[in-house]
Amino acid sequence: MTTCEDRPFDLTPEARRRLGWLTLVLALLFSLTGLTGHDPWKQDEAYSFGLVLNMVETGDWVVPRLANDPFMEKPPVYYWTAAALVPWLDGTLPAHDAARLATGFYLLLTLSLAAWLGTVLWGAGAGSPAVLLTLGTLVVVQHGHYLITDSALMAGMALGTLGLALCRQRWWLGGLLLGTGAGLAFLAKGLLGPGILGVTALALLAIPAWRSRAYWRALLIAALAAAPWVLIWPIGLYLRDPALFELWFWDNNFGRYLGGVDLGPPADADFWLRTFPWVTFPAAPLAFWACWVQRRRLRSDPALVAVLLLAIIGWAVLLVAHTARDLYALPLIVPLAAVAAGGVTQLPLWFGRASFWCSALLFGLLALLLWGLWLFGTVTGTAPDWPVIARNLPLVHDFSRSGVVLGGALVVTLGWGLLLWRIRPPRRAAPLAWPAGVVLLWCLLVWLHFPWIDQAKSYRAVMLDLKAALPAQFNCVADLVEPQSLRLRESERGLLHYFAGVKIQHAASPEQTDCDLLLLEVQRRDHREGVSLGADWVPLWQGQRAADQRDRFQLFQRRASAAAPVPASAAGL
Repeated sequence: MTTCEDRPFDLTPEARRRLGWLTLVLALLFSLTGLTGHDPWKQDEAYSFGLVLNMVETGDWVVPRLANDPFMEKPPVYYWTAAALVPWLDGTLPAHDAARLATGFYLLLTLSLAAWLGTVLWGAGAGSPAVLLTLGTLVVVQHGHYLITDSALMAGMALGTLGLALCRQRWWLGGLLLGTGAGLAFLAKGLLGPGILGVTALALLAIPAWRSRAYWRALLIAALAAAPWVLIWPIGLYLRDPALFELWFWDNNFGRYLGGVDLGPPADADFWLRTFPWVTFPAAPLAFWACWVQRRRLRSDPALVAVLLLAIIGWAVLLVAHTARDLYALPLIVPLAAVAAGGVTQLPLWFGRASFWCSALLFGLLALLLWGLWLFGTVTGTAPDWPVIARNLPLVHDFSRSGVVLGGALVVTLGWGLLLWRIRPPRRAAPLAWPAGVVLLWCLLVWLHFPWIDQAKSYRAVMLDLKAALPAQFNCVADLVEPQSLRLRESERGLLHYFAGVKIQHAASPEQTDCDLLLLEVQRRDHREGVSLGADWVPLWQGQRAADQRDRFQLFQRRASAAAPVPASAAGL
């Protein structure tokens, strides 16, 4: 006898159609909102855009560079995508906004693949909850819109996971998608993504249901499909500069993962114990629930087993890595969300009621707070002087918004309220309150408060102020390699190139540079007494972001340069 457990999405065609349209609207609102209208933010966006800018200016698509420096931490597929968009949209969008549209492309691709994967695992109708769980998971909300290469990795892993799930049903398509996804993940962030996919693909051979001729054929096709992705750029890099190839291949793959080099934040013993519960919420808890209520499927559905095994191996890889950031969870969210989709309609009635009212109360209060902050700022011209705001955001800001933006925010707010009324318990759609609330909050945050947040996080003002302070004639600007507490960081070097047109050179000491200008980023906790470079260097300028009380920039000029300026033909700008 067929049970509800075997067909968790036994919805009428009309119900599936309404759910599909609602999911499409929420996915588009979430994916496209927030991609434009703000400067590159520290830290990942700033250096990532610096790499894109250098590709656009130099036409070098083989060696990613940050200002003058080769940047071999990550392969370049995301930067290629963004660099292709910048000239195409020149005159329509600022360069940084055009580049960030690459993130929108990969995010929409990821959500589309999540829908396909949910349908493969659970049947028609399961694609919508897989999409909604993906966009509603907190790590995607936090990092999903940034100008960072991890968005391409997330799409590559979703594509590879889908291919793996299809390998037994349609071996030729599954192999093609698996290989292409592994290749995209490789060109996004190196060996991590294809390593997880490859280990999972081989581990499945230990399961009798996967030891078939069709699966071997799928693996062969996957290898052929991945070959161009994993060979062409590394070969080009090796032919260009073997030393850079070695730096990328060994230090930034094995060294970063195993801890042989000092790259990335080191992982604390309990990092993922503290981080996993919130970065994967609500996808992970619902995935555990789905595995319990659909436990019979675990014994009979090879595709479901494959996706679960990939998630387990992926998280095991992150747990033993030498470096850790919450951002690293992004590529493993789609497998969790696709598995979790099978348990959504099996939630107990009491849980559906509780989740609905908790979501409605949480997002309703947060939406009210965002509207209240905007109204207070519009009336008074200042933000409330609360400690959390004073520490992170400027108190003085122009909160006025265009009628179109306010109209959109109002429509989304009213639409959210109408949706809650339509899906209120005991309806089976009550769990939709969470992703709908996420989209509401994201839209209000972007449309009402992103200019305010941008004022705090943008480096535009301080970099333009620095540019205005530069002498009319100089040969170059240097920074100090040591100590680290005075060195200009990657993010700031990329933004200095963008906003001021200056590419930094590096010096071991003030005496070991031919540059007549020296720029330091001073960490106040390490240099409370101030910085002095000796009698040969004169302080020329200092500045900092308005909301940054920790670091400041200081520009020094060599005395000899001030007395005998370099001719204009030798100027650095």
